[in-house]
Amino acid sequence: MQLALTSGVELKSWVILIAGNIFLIVLAVRAIGHYAKREWGELLGHFLAGVVVAGFVFESDVTIQMLKDIWTKVAGS
Repeated sequence: MQLALTSGVELKSWVILIAGNIFLIVLAVRAIGHYAKREWGELLGHFLAGVVVAGFVFESDVTIQMLKDIWTKVAGS
């Protein structure tokens, strides 16, 4: 019986997917509460945080590169 050695990429993507989805669920529940209380600023903040988290969960490499590009434009070199 041989053990297959993996690089951990599958585990990393699985953990990011599970943790990200849990975080998105928490954000959605809190956003519903802010909507019910008519707290529009908090609702918008949760929506934007959800967009960022969804980017990291579903397109992590693209999101990381985009944030690096934005940081380079803001901070220079």
